Amino acid sequence: MVTKFKAWRNAVKDAKKNIPGKDDPNFAQFEQELMAMARNKARQVTAKFGPKLEILKGRHKPLLKAYERISKDYDEHSTRIKRSEPSVELSRGKYYILMLLFVLGEIPMNSLAFAVFGENQIFTWVMAVGVAVAIPWIAHALGILFKRWSRPWWKSAVPVGSLLFLTIGGLIAIGYVRVQYLGDLNTATGGSGFSNSTFIGAAFVGLNLVILAAATLCSYFAHDKDPHLEHLHRKTNEINKKMRALEGKFKKILHKEQQRLHRIQQRAQEVIYYYRKVNQRWRPDHEKPVSFDSEHELGVEMDKEKPQRQMETMTTRFQAVANPSA
Repeated sequence: MVTKFKAWRNAVKDAKKNIPGKDDPNFAQFEQELMAMARNKARQVTAKFGPKLEILKGRHKPLLKAYERISKDYDEHSTRIKRSEPSVELSRGKYYILMLLFVLGEIPMNSLAFAVFGENQIFTWVMAVGVAVAIPWIAHALGILFKRWSRPWWKSAVPVGSLLFLTIGGLIAIGYVRVQYLGDLNTATGGSGFSNSTFIGAAFVGLNLVILAAATLCSYFAHDKDPHLEHLHRKTNEINKKMRALEGKFKKILHKEQQRLHRIQQRAQEVIYYYRKVNQRWRPDHEKPVSFDSEHELGVEMDKEKPQRQMETMTTRFQAVANPSA
């Protein structure tokens, strides 16, 4: 803005003319011009950061409304069922990782079975991946059906029985194809390997059933008996996580803006204090003018507690409800 040399030169010049007057409450012309420059720079800073803050506030507001709405439903439902937290023994992240491992474990076993069709390697792997995904997906449905067993019992027993029948039947069929493939390999190698292809095929079917059972257990332990409670809990956590991320970005940008504004104000004050010190020293009477006891204010941009400089959160909402007169 203004160098100290320029402040010194203006201070000496004004002091010789007794500017500002001893009893004059108004600031010297130099100080007023300096603060006008500082406020102009402050407006440039707020003009740079303001749109970014408004964008974040615009993204945060609908999330806050959705969070309030879902939280209200959550509280009402929790009161009705007398439970506020889902009862799950396996977190969603671990559940997804285990399911992915089951899929990866199924792929090589199924590729052996579909190789008997003699198709292109790509088609063989596509069919193998399809079955590898289907088995854990079926286990996912079975685990939920077991966990949320309904009354009367047959409403859950019928879909569970149907899924088990179709899945086990499909695995046996794949096992049969695998046995045929291993038998062909045994013939092609002159009986040097795969001497008991039926036993090996049955072992593969058993492994598939073990994976199906393990995936079903994972699904059972990863879900709650009440689907609505689980949905509301997951949804509130997701929205809350997004809100916290936006609030963190907002505070970071606001803090950066405030730092720049404080530097502008501090620099302006340093120059003004220097001007006043030199001015008083060079005055004929060496007396301190009345205006030197007053401080300059950079402006409302410095007040980060103003509503327009804040992001509305659940905390501020609760404070507004608790203090309606504030």
